Amino acid sequence: MKKNFLLLVISIISISGYSQQIVWTGNAANNNFFDENNWQDTNTNLPPASGTLDVNQAINLDLQLHNTNTNVITASGIINLGTGTLSITSSTLQADAFSGGSISVNNEAYVDLSAVFPLQNNVTINFTSGIGWIRTLNKKGSALINDNLSQIQVNGAASSYQSNLRLDNYYLNGTVIRSNDLSTSPLTIYDNTNLQGASANLSLDIIHSGTSIPNTMDNKAESFLLKKGYMATFAIAEDGTDKSKNYIASEDHLIINELPGYLLNDVSFIRVIPWNWVTKKGIGGNTTGLNQAWYYNWGNSSESNLELEYAPMAWGFGGANDDADIQNYKSKYKATHVMAFNESDNCNDQSGQFNNLCDTDVAVSTYKNLIKTGLRLVSPSGRENAPFGWLKEFHDKANAQDIRIDVIGVHWYDWGSSPANSPNADPNLVFNRFKNYLQRVYDLYGLPIWITEFNANPNRTNATNYGFMQLALPYLETLDYVERYAWFQPSSGVADYYTSGTVLTNVGMFYKNQVSTPAVSEFTVSANSNLDIYYTLDVNDLDFNKSILYPNPANGIMSLKVLIGIHSYHIYNIKGQLIQSSENLNLKETEINLFGEKKGIYFIKIRDNKGNQSSKKLILN
Repeated sequence: MKKNFLLLVISIISISGYSQQIVWTGNAANNNFFDENNWQDTNTNLPPASGTLDVNQAINLDLQLHNTNTNVITASGIINLGTGTLSITSSTLQADAFSGGSISVNNEAYVDLSAVFPLQNNVTINFTSGIGWIRTLNKKGSALINDNLSQIQVNGAASSYQSNLRLDNYYLNGTVIRSNDLSTSPLTIYDNTNLQGASANLSLDIIHSGTSIPNTMDNKAESFLLKKGYMATFAIAEDGTDKSKNYIASEDHLIINELPGYLLNDVSFIRVIPWNWVTKKGIGGNTTGLNQAWYYNWGNSSESNLELEYAPMAWGFGGANDDADIQNYKSKYKATHVMAFNESDNCNDQSGQFNNLCDTDVAVSTYKNLIKTGLRLVSPSGRENAPFGWLKEFHDKANAQDIRIDVIGVHWYDWGSSPANSPNADPNLVFNRFKNYLQRVYDLYGLPIWITEFNANPNRTNATNYGFMQLALPYLETLDYVERYAWFQPSSGVADYYTSGTVLTNVGMFYKNQVSTPAVSEFTVSANSNLDIYYTLDVNDLDFNKSILYPNPANGIMSLKVLIGIHSYHIYNIKGQLIQSSENLNLKETEINLFGEKKGIYFIKIRDNKGNQSSKKLILN
């Protein structure tokens, strides 16, 4: 009897210690989460029985989705864990929602949940790494805080928004949920090209400069890997000034196999911060209820919230002249950009009237301080003619001093058309002038544009402004080079958002209903700044007087003439991609055909028969 009792106890212990883990294999080769042939029972080394992983049915097992490489695992429906668990590491998963059980979001686990209610039946989420996220495509941050915060843990501890938990906007309707672990290292730099050689991992938010760059990598970086969901800025001066470049890894990891020549083995400043995903449409001021993703308020004292990214502005000299200002910008939650001066080209009004800021030398030296933030930089936004005068002078002086500009800011009110004398102007004509203006700005600078103030003019009727808005907004959403825009509400009874209180005008209703697209559309971005363009053009051995490119601008066909003969030419787009080349020509003149290419700015590098080189800018219109 004792012997039988002992055997029974042993059996019970054995059963209670039985752990059935189901691990992903991908053997079915269809990436279907609910296909049992993609999984293996660790106790039998066989796929689980058919029906074990039925959609919407409680699974009640311990699942491990680990190291699935680049494959996206799809679950068409709700993953109902019941009393089970799901551990995710180095994998990407798409599903409608999680229900019940517990989820461990480990290193490089990326999850997209598309349901309006993505975290159901008290499912618990535990983030164990800062590299990885759960992205709710149709639930905003405020709703997550209200409904689901108690279900989320970070390293087993209760989550606290902005303390150990970060919530970033995912365009207009979604949220990126992730750990707010400042020890996270999303950037790895290497002292050789192609991610080779000695390396160093760089943590979030703090400035890494000089000898504080880990692993003695000061002035040694040649290549890097930036994990998706982060932005990084590199500079050669320890305070961030001098030559610098900003990089964004939005929805894919960004690999730079070789830094540009002006940074190579010369980086002494690096800052890495989380990226925040916004759409183009924004607001100037604190107006709400217009389905905007970002706002600014002509100052630097506000903050982002659960729904909106705040873009701080150094309105004038007083917003950029000391270290306290710089620290203020660096501390802004969700801020990825800083906007420079407001109409500093106006010596008699706005920011230009203070501290001689309308003097471009003063403006450039003051703007230089903003580079220390490690944020992406928007140029001063001047009056509408500024890009072709004052701002061009500012830009050229910035180039000469190796001062970075990432984005061109503009204001536009159609002042050049005498709006006071044409209150009922045809919206189509106003729109055509607007289109031509933006194209001229882009052709001149080749950089992304933020339109931070615009309307058809407050001297014009509401009907003209409304008609113009109906044409302008859909058009702006199609332009790759326009990153952000903000209609200017004059508060004059014309072109305003509201009649009174929260009652929308036709202008306000159209603005609210305009569907907005991502401000930065590329999955991975290594966008040119002014310095990239400047240094692309910095090859001047060949006498420009001995080379002729005409017509320029052109519609597609142009002629290249070099008096001592053309050996070769290479044509690049604004992103530095080679689009056309020709070698060993031994001609004094040749035709270049760019029909079919998008209008905009291109660069041609020319080599003559004596080996001399030059670069020129060419424009397709």
